[in-house]
Amino acid sequence: MQNNTQIMNPDSWTHDLHFLQTKTDRLIQVQLLQGYYNNLLNYPKWQAYLRKYQPPTLILWGKNDPAFIAAGAKAYLKDVPNAELHLLDSGHFSVEEKPVEIAKYIVDFMDKLALKSKQN
Repeated sequence: MQNNTQIMNPDSWTHDLHFLQTKTDRLIQVQLLQGYYNNLLNYPKWQAYLRKYQPPTLILWGKNDPAFIAAGAKAYLKDVPNAELHLLDSGHFSVEEKPVEIAKYIVDFMDKLALKSKQN
């Protein structure tokens, strides 16, 4: 994955690499990746929950993420059609590439929820 290292805080990869120093740490990461298939098995449960309860949903997604492609973000709209989706001009580490933009989306979303709650 390519990331814009010019705007990313080096602490990001420094902290990640810190937890890969020992053989035990690397084994944990391998097991985590190998266990990812269990997430896929749970997708139907999560999708059913979203369809049933229709929770207020904000989706912020890096449209240039090569691992979690934009179609994955759009797929949530099948289960939560009223979700608010924003495809950002960023990659996999959107929070680090676009922190201010993301913070604004979150604050706006929460403000809308608070206003809606007051109206009800």
